[in-house]
Amino acid sequence: MNIEEIIVELVLGIFCIFLSYQIGVKENITLIHSYHYTNLDPKDKTAFTKRMGIGTFIVGLGTFLIPVLNLLTQSELGYFVGLCSITFGAFLLIVFIIKYNGTLFSFKKK
Repeated sequence: MNIEEIIVELVLGIFCIFLSYQIGVKENITLIHSYHYTNLDPKDKTAFTKRMGIGTFIVGLGTFLIPVLNLLTQSELGYFVGLCSITFGAFLLIVFIIKYNGTLFSFKKK
């Protein structure tokens, strides 16, 4: 791993964790593409943003852990753990969008 890769992965991980805080805790839904919540019932906004924050946090944590684990273990363990975490987080995001929006992409209200 070179230093540029380490810095980029750490910064991206911290940025995703910050986004997860803004979305999940502060309920800043505008950070999510509008076509992912066009059909969202207003009463579900809190649950939706909380779950989207959790999914984003898992993605950010996985990104952050890649260089940390690689440096600590002197192996490729970080790539395995990080990519599993990123994949699982992305899967959760897709599931939550479909559950609350009805579809992954929607452009008109029902």
